[in-house]
Amino acid sequence: MDKQALALLQNLVAIPTPTGFEHDGTALLADYLKAASVPGLQIDLHGNLRACLNPAAPLRVMIEGHCDEIGFMVQYIDDDGFLYMCPLGGVTVPLLAAERIVLQGKAGPVYGVFGVRPPHLMSAKDREKVAPQEIKDLAVDIGAKNRADALALVELGSPAVVHAGWLALANNRIACRGFDNRVGAFVVTEAMRRLAGEKLNVALHMVASVQEEVGLVGGITAAYDINPHIGFCVDVTFATDAQKEDRKVAGDIRVGEGPVMGIGPTYHAKLNSLVLAAAEQQKLAVQRQVRSRGTGTCAWAMRMSRSGAAVAQLSIPLRYMHSPVELISLDDADKTIDLLCASIRAIPADLDLLPKQP
Repeated sequence: MDKQALALLQNLVAIPTPTGFEHDGTALLADYLKAASVPGLQIDLHGNLRACLNPAAPLRVMIEGHCDEIGFMVQYIDDDGFLYMCPLGGVTVPLLAAERIVLQGKAGPVYGVFGVRPPHLMSAKDREKVAPQEIKDLAVDIGAKNRADALALVELGSPAVVHAGWLALANNRIACRGFDNRVGAFVVTEAMRRLAGEKLNVALHMVASVQEEVGLVGGITAAYDINPHIGFCVDVTFATDAQKEDRKVAGDIRVGEGPVMGIGPTYHAKLNSLVLAAAEQQKLAVQRQVRSRGTGTCAWAMRMSRSGAAVAQLSIPLRYMHSPVELISLDDADKTIDLLCASIRAIPADLDLLPKQP
């Protein structure tokens, strides 16, 4: 991965972008594309970042990666100044015990911890379930003396994320909070930068979508507005090399073995064939993951909007999804950009997506 792209990814995942509060992340991506002279930049009513290359072409292609991450909002503050949170997206509560948290405060970041009870004060039975199962049983300590002191720093509804940053591991692999799915938003943004100035056969609409984690919100509204003929969703998917028992339900997907293509009724067979042909021409390895129905990504949003787009799913293998230590290979991310760009370049202006007619 070149230094410019790597710096963008590092800067993006350093910014808290909990679902519904993505603007600082989309602003960073917008500045990056603006510097690359990518036209048609806008942030729409819902907060989606959008751009378009070659808008006059009749065949419309939408590439999408959601830029929100799971997180929290302040739900309640007790008299002693402890905060209680509600989740934004699919939070696994037992993982939060003793984690650090950063909140969007009234005057900037406010740091805290999910407090835990000392083992010395627990009964033997209590020690069998140290991590609470419900988020209402976890208090966040920001050091406040009382409720008024806490309210001087944060307010009800203040968003937050676990405070866990970029950790470089061996073999070009990185662990970090929130790769799901800022890495997908990064991929579509970098693809637009690389394709800007090229002669394309299609109108290429990029969307860094918002609020995917709470119902595909940005993907649904953007797809309705763009009305694409073709949609490429770029997201993360379950790597099953660490938990091998998951291969029976999610396939044999491995970090470092390249991008993953979705196979199944949701995904358009002719479009998948085009992607595989482009991969073969570029000598890019592609893993395949079988999905019998919609997977909860914005591929579903694009497929079901209006009369429906032909969609393909390109995913980056991810270990430990929805945890503070999500792990990817930078090589997989870079090759996903290569595959997305190659696929877009390979689309002819007169691509016929319809099945054989009677």
